[in-house]
This record gives sequence, C-alpha cells and structure tokens, in this order.
Amino acid sequence: MTTRNVISWTSTISSLVRSDRFVEAIGCFKGMLLAGERPNDVTIVSVARAFSWMDSEVLTREVHGFVIKTGLDSEASAVTAILGLYSVHAIAEAVELFNETPRKDLILWSAMVSACTKSKNFNQAIEKFREMQYSGMQPNNVSVVSVLPACAHLRCLLFGKELHAFSIKKLFYSDTNLHNALMDFYSKCGNLYSSILVFDRIPVTDLVSWNTITRACLDNQNPREVLCIFTRIGTSHVIPNETTFLNVLLACPKTKEIQFGLGLHCSIVKSGYSASISVGTALLTMYSGFGEIDSCRQLFDTLHPKDIVVWSAMVSVYAQAGQPMMALNTFKQLQSANEQPNEITLVSLLQACSLMGAEKQGKSIHGHVYRKEYSKHLFLSSALIDFYCKLGKLSQATAVFDQIDTKDLICWSSMINGYGINGAGTEALEAFHSMLQHGWKPNDVVFLSVLSACSHCGMLDDGWKWFNCMKEYGVTPNLAHYSCMVDLLSRQGLINEAMQMIRSMPMEPDATVWGAILAGCRAGNGDTEIMELAAKELIRLDPDNMSYYVILSNLYADHCLWEDVERLRRLMSEKRLQKTSGCSMVEAN
Repeated sequence: MTTRNVISWTSTISSLVRSDRFVEAIGCFKGMLLAGERPNDVTIVSVARAFSWMDSEVLTREVHGFVIKTGLDSEASAVTAILGLYSVHAIAEAVELFNETPRKDLILWSAMVSACTKSKNFNQAIEKFREMQYSGMQPNNVSVVSVLPACAHLRCLLFGKELHAFSIKKLFYSDTNLHNALMDFYSKCGNLYSSILVFDRIPVTDLVSWNTITRACLDNQNPREVLCIFTRIGTSHVIPNETTFLNVLLACPKTKEIQFGLGLHCSIVKSGYSASISVGTALLTMYSGFGEIDSCRQLFDTLHPKDIVVWSAMVSVYAQAGQPMMALNTFKQLQSANEQPNEITLVSLLQACSLMGAEKQGKSIHGHVYRKEYSKHLFLSSALIDFYCKLGKLSQATAVFDQIDTKDLICWSSMINGYGINGAGTEALEAFHSMLQHGWKPNDVVFLSVLSACSHCGMLDDGWKWFNCMKEYGVTPNLAHYSCMVDLLSRQGLINEAMQMIRSMPMEPDATVWGAILAGCRAGNGDTEIMELAAKELIRLDPDNMSYYVILSNLYADHCLWEDVERLRRLMSEKRLQKTSGCSMVEAN
C-alpha cells in the first residue's frame, strides 16, 4: 500500500473543502495527524475554511496552538488563515496576532482589514488600511474590496471616491468584485446615480452584480428602476436566483404595475422558485400591495409546507386589507395546524382587533404577550399601545407605555399618535417634549405623529412651530407631513393658506391632500372654484371613486350648471359607476 505524504493529504483536504464537505475535511485532517504526517502551511490554509464553518472559538485556539507548536506561525499564509478564524468571534485576538507577526505581506494586511470589517469594527478597518499604506505596502483590488464596506457603513463618501479613483488609476477596474463593492458603497451613501453608473460600466456582470443593483434601487426608494433593471437581465448570461426575485417582488407593488407583477409571477414559476417559502411569502406581499386579496388566498393555499412566516403573512394581509374577521379565522387555522404564533403574528392580530373594536380578544392577546415574555419586543409593545389608543383606552395604553424599560422611537411615536387621535393634544406634545428630554432625536415618523396630533386637536401654532423645526433635526418634510399641515389649515378654515401650502410643496399632492381641501370647503370654509379644483384632482387621481363624481355633480347642481351635471352623469355611465345605496343598521320590527 502506498504511503501517503503531506501533498496527497493536503490535496484530499482541499478537494473536500472545495465541495463544502467540511466535516469530512476535518476528519481527514485528524487522520493525517494520527498517521504522523506533519501538515504544512498549505494544509492549514485548506483546513481553516472547514474550521471556520464549525464557528468555535475554543477550536480556533487549539488550531492556533498547533500552528505555533509546529513552527508554522512564521508562515504568513498560515497566520492569515488563523487570523481569519479569529475574526469570526474574537477580533481582539486577531488584532493581537496581526500585531505580533513580524513579516506582514499584502495578503495578511488585506485579511486584517477584512476581519475588522466583518466584525463591524469599521473605523479600525479604515485605520488598518491607512497603516498598510504608511508601511509602504501598495493596496491591490482585494484590499480595496475589503475596506469599501467599512466606508459604506460609515458613509465616508469622500474616502470611498478616493478608493474608486485609485482603482481606476491602478487598473483594478476590470474586477467584477470591485464593481459590486463600489455599487454597494454608493448605495449605502445614498448616491444611487453613481451606483447605477458603476453597474452600467461593469465589463462582465455576475449574479451578485444584479442582486446588488436591484437592492440598491430598493434601498434608495426607487422601485421603478428595479423593474427597469430586471428587464435587462434577460439580455445577459446571468440567471436570476431567489434573492433577485425577492428584490423585484418587494419593488413591484410600490410601482402599482400589476401586469409586471403577473409576468414576474410567471417567470418565478418557470424558474422553479415558486416552491420556495420565502418567494411564496414575497408573492403574497406583492398581491396584497395590489389589493388582490383573493389572489393572496389562492397562493397561500398552494404553499406547502406552511411555516409560521407564511401564516403570519396571511394574517397580516387580511388585517391590512381591513378584513379583521378573516385575519382571526386564519389565526384559528394556524392554531389548528399546531403552529405557535410569533411576535409578527400577534402584531397583525392586534391590528385586526383594533379594526373590529374587539377589546376582549385584544386583551387576551395582551395576556398571551406577557405569559410568553414577548413584552420585551418593542414593536409588539407599540402595537399594544396602538390597539388601546384606537379603542379610546388611553389609561391602558399609558400603562403599557410606562412599563417599557427602554423605549425606542416607535414606542414614543405610538404614544404621541395615540394621544392625538383621542383629542389629547396637550398630552401628545408633553410626550414629545419628554422624548426630547430623554435624548431621543425625532425622525420623520415621530414628526408625522406630532403634526397629526396638532391637526386632530386644532393646534395651529404648535403645528407650524414643529413643521418649521423639522430640518433643524435633519428631517426633510415629505408628502405625509405636508398633508398633515394642509389638513390642519383646512380644519381651521384657512383654505387659501392651505392652497398656498400645496403650491409650495416640492412634490405632487396626492388624494389625501386634495381630500383635506375638499373636506374644508364642504364645511363652508372655501370658495366654489377651490372646491371644484379639489374634486377634479381627486377624480384624476382616483377615477373609479364614485363619491368624488357625486360631490362635483352636486356642486354643479347647486350653481345650476346643468350641462356639467349631464356631462358628469354620462362619464359615470361610461365608467359603469353606481352610487352605493344607503342602509340602516337597525333591524325592522
């Protein structure tokens, strides 16, 4: 029988590792040691990947001790492999090992930068990268790729641009991995335009490239661009995977492109990903975004096996669609299937209970939350606050709020909004001031809750004050904030001021804005021309909503504009719109 040497043992271990057969690779390594064969630095590098899969700090220390014992700690490649193992769970030891290594080559420097990045020590990663340059070591494409994620997380746009320019100068720019890292960097810095430019100039794209750019568009609130880019993937050699489809599915409902969504569903079926639970759940979310609840249910019934994520998604679909009974029925089916609800399920159930005014069921969920010790989950506590507030039970909501040890912005926002919808404007602003005193910096959601409270409670001066202060806190008013201010002004009868606000908006007003104007006019606070403009804009934005046609028709009738009334009626007839008949909820005897 031929005696195996270090080369044959190492070759076998490397082959097993390349096939992701890590347990077998470790077993082979142990067999090598039992056979009395001394491993070399190549063996250590090969087996290190298998040991990293074990994710054991104790095992890492044992391997490190073995490397020292065998004298391989003088080999830079072996040290690099051990450093990589330490970076998973003991970055301090990795740094210490690096500092004690007398001879550092470019690979070791790059590994140290990468280790700092992976352990989320981003400032240290950039520091090590600079130290590498100060030591006279010239970075290569791997070094740049290692440090770019640190720049992305710290939003170091200028330094990242310098790395980009350096890469072009050093001719690293043909490297696809570098392009992918640059796309992710620009995306996380909020510079989607540059991210797309980098993507368009990649000599050869891979699957990571497509997934990175679609995620970049999604994260930068440009879902339509996700769809445009996805249509281009067919002209490349790349076949989309589950991640690609998930990114596009998330973007699709935000564009209201239902036909694209249907085509995407077909592509998913053809690609064989329709059996994936994660893709199936994303499809549910997509159809829910389109308001296609029946399609959601049909899809849900085809998914097998159903995990708690799928069940929770279906409960959430019904709750968000305003069908609380169906949400509760689905929850009962979930229980019959012996699935245990998680925090997401309970949040959706609370939403359904608040829609139904089902106080008893909501309190039962509240009891379940505390029995299962879910009360530590802040978003679930926020859902409880929201539930009690919508039922007008401010004392219970306040009790839940007060029991939260460490409140986040979502909890504060829920409480502020809860006070507002119950007409307790003073308490809402007191909670907001308390939040500021606790050192929290308000975000756009908190400001929306504050402005909504001011609107509900007619607090005009406070509304203007905090609307004008938003930019001082680094928050740019969006459409929802402008909508609150238009609603506040309209409720106070200041229709002309509300119209001035609309004209000053940096974005196009939506149905909520024009609805506030129309409501103010109908309360007798606006002139006929403004009311007509608001009604026409609402018809343009929502042409199938019968109520807007009726309001505009009645307005024309009040002014004896019979030709306009007849024109509207013809239009309603062409669209086959019918006025919903009124009914009484009181049974006849």
